[in-house]
Amino acid sequence: MLANFFDGLTDLVYIADLETHDLLYANAACRQRFRIADLAGKKCHKVFHGSDTPCESCERRPARHREQVYLPHLNAHFKIYEAIAPWHGSKARLIIARETTPQVRARQILRRERGVESLIGHCSHLLAEDSVSPHTLILQVLAEIGLFLEADRCTIFEIRKQQASNTHEWMREDISQIRDSQLDLPESAYADWLPRLRKGEILQLDGVRLGVGQHPGDGVHLRDIASFLIAPLVVSGRLTGFLEVENPTGSRVEEARTALAAISKFMAATIERFHLLTTLEQHSRHDPLTGLGNRHAFQHDVQHISVPGGAVASLEVNGLKKINDVHGIQHGDEMLIRLAGLLADMETGAHPYRLNGGEFALLWNYVGKDVFHETLRRMQVILSGTLDFSAAVGGYRLTDGEAPMTAYTRAEAEMFANKKAFYRHRESDRYRPEGDHILELARPGVLERMLAEGNFLTYWQPKFKVADRSLCGVEVLIRLQKDGRIVPPDQFIPLLESLHRCHVLDFFVFEEACRHLRAWIDEGRAVVPVATNFSRHTFVMPDFLEQLERIRTRYAIPLELLQVEITESADSREHASVQEMSRRLAHSGYHLAIDDFGVAHANLATLAEVDFSVLKLDKRLISALEDNPRLPKLLHMLILASHTLSITTVAEGVERDRQLDILAGLGCQEVQGYLLAHPQPVEEFQQRLSLAATPETSPKGD
Repeated sequence: MLANFFDGLTDLVYIADLETHDLLYANAACRQRFRIADLAGKKCHKVFHGSDTPCESCERRPARHREQVYLPHLNAHFKIYEAIAPWHGSKARLIIARETTPQVRARQILRRERGVESLIGHCSHLLAEDSVSPHTLILQVLAEIGLFLEADRCTIFEIRKQQASNTHEWMREDISQIRDSQLDLPESAYADWLPRLRKGEILQLDGVRLGVGQHPGDGVHLRDIASFLIAPLVVSGRLTGFLEVENPTGSRVEEARTALAAISKFMAATIERFHLLTTLEQHSRHDPLTGLGNRHAFQHDVQHISVPGGAVASLEVNGLKKINDVHGIQHGDEMLIRLAGLLADMETGAHPYRLNGGEFALLWNYVGKDVFHETLRRMQVILSGTLDFSAAVGGYRLTDGEAPMTAYTRAEAEMFANKKAFYRHRESDRYRPEGDHILELARPGVLERMLAEGNFLTYWQPKFKVADRSLCGVEVLIRLQKDGRIVPPDQFIPLLESLHRCHVLDFFVFEEACRHLRAWIDEGRAVVPVATNFSRHTFVMPDFLEQLERIRTRYAIPLELLQVEITESADSREHASVQEMSRRLAHSGYHLAIDDFGVAHANLATLAEVDFSVLKLDKRLISALEDNPRLPKLLHMLILASHTLSITTVAEGVERDRQLDILAGLGCQEVQGYLLAHPQPVEEFQQRLSLAATPETSPKGD
C-alpha cells in the first residue's frame, strides 16, 4: 500500500538500508529520473551521487532532517526530507526529494538583477556553509557566477606540479559535456599569465584557442573561446590556481571583475579547507608507517562486503616485541613495511590494512571460494618462516545469512589458533600451552571485559628502610587470575606492550591504588607512599599527566602519597618525550622513580637529564653483589651521586641478609624483596601496615 502511494507522487522517493546503503525501494518518479531499471545490487550513493563510497553526511544527520541539496551531474536543486522509517520489519532511511530548480533559478535571476553586491553576498554565504561538502559548495558558486554572467562555462584550475588541473566545472545547460574537459593544462599554456595573477590581477583575454589536457589515445583537445576572464586563487600569498569564466556576456564584464575579485578570495579559502579536510580524512583512514588502511578504515569497510562471497584474512607477526628488542625498532618497522608491500602486491582483489602493531588484514568485497582458499594457502606458506619473520594467518569467507563482521571474528579466531601453535612449538621459554588464554587479550574488548570481571588483581610489594627495616612504602603490582591460578605479569605484559594496550592496565592499577588509599584515609588507618608502574608507551602519551590528575583528584589523594615508576630502558626516540613528561610531573608535584636501573641501558646521563626523585637498582645487580667484587664499588659511586642530587636509592630483589648488609654499607636507603616481604594481596598488606603503624605513617590530610 505504501509503495503504491509513493508511486503516485511526483516527488522523488527512495528507501535505503541504514547499514549497507543498498537501495531497497524507489518510486516511479525516482526510477524514471535516474533511469533505474532494477534495484538489485544498487547502492544509493552510486545511483544518486555517482560516488563509490557512502555519503559522509549520512552518519552526521539526525533521525529527522531537512535540507537543500544540489546535484551537479543533473544541474538540479532539491529540497529533501529525510527520516528513519520501518521497512519490512527493520529500520531504513527514507528520502523524499522535491525539485526546487525553477525556484532557485528565479532567485538567481533576481540576484542578477539586483547586481554584484547580491551575488557576492550570496556566494560568500554559500562558501561559509559547513553542513555541505566543499566540493558541492564550489559547484554551486560556479553555477551562480555562470548564470550571473550568462557565461558558457566556469572552471576551477588548481596548480599542481607545474600543471593546472581542472577540479571543478559548471557548464550552461545547452552545452554538451566535452569528454576530456576535466584534464590538465601544461604550464606552457598559462605561463604568460602567472606574473599578473601573482599580483592579484583579474585577466581578460579574447580569441583564445585553448589546448585542454592529454586524453589517452586522443591527444590534445583544442577549444576556441571568444573571451574569458581569469581570477587568481591565492592562499597566504601563494598562487594555488585560478578561476576561469568562458564567454561571459560583454555587458557584464566590468561588473564581473569586482565580483570575481571578492569571490575568488572566498573560493581559494574554501578549496584550501577542502584539501585540509581531505588530508585529515586520509590520515584518519590510513596507517602512517605502511600507508595501508588502518583499523578505523577496516571497521568501516568490512561492514559493506558482499554476503555471500565477502571474505577476510587476518594475520599477525609472531614475536614482534622480541624482534624489536633484539634488532631494534627501526628493523621492526622496516619488516612491517615489507610485509605491507607483500600484502599490497597479492593481486587477488583484496584490500590490505594494518590494524595495530604487527596485526594486518586483507578484505575482499567478493572473492570466489577457490581463489580465496588458494590465496590463504599461499600466504600461510610465505609467512611460515621463509622470510626472516613469520606470521600467524587465518581467514573466513561469508556464506548466506551471515553478518559481515562474522568474517573478521572467524578469521581472527583461526589466526589465534595458528598463533597458539606457533608459541607452543617455537617459543616455549616465553609462552606455554597452559597460557594460551593470554593470547585472548589481543582480541578487541577482551582486556576491558576481564578488568570489569575482576580477573586482574593488585599485589602489594612492601618497601623498607635499610637502617631499621621499618615499612616505608609499597609498590603496586598486577597479576592475572585465570582458572583458579595466578599468572605473573611477564606472561601477559609483553603481549599488551606489543599491542600498545598497556595504558589500559596502567591506569587501572593507578586508580586501584588511589581507591584503596582513599578508603584507608577515610577510615583513619595508617598509610604510606604508594608507587605504581607505567610502561614507556603510557608515559609518553600527550595526556598522561591529565589522566593521572583526573584519577587523583577524583579520590583527593595528597601528592606526597603517590609515586610514578617507569623503566630505565628507554628507546632513544622516546628520550625527549620522557624528559618533557618528567619535567611536567615534577612541576605538578609528583614523585618520579626510575625502575630497573643499570642493566638494559646503563645510562648515567639519565641522572642529569630526567627530573626524578627515586632510583631503583635492578634486582639483577643486587643478585650479583656477593660474587662480583667490582660491583659494590660501582654501586657506591652511583649511590653517592644520587645522594648528591637528593635522589633516594631503592634496591630491588633483596633475598639474603648478606645483600642487605652490603647495601647498608654502600648507603642505600630503601630495599624491597623476598627477604623482608613477598608481594601480597591488598588485604594482607593492609594488615601488615596496621601492625607497623608509627607516627610517621599516620594518615595525612588533603
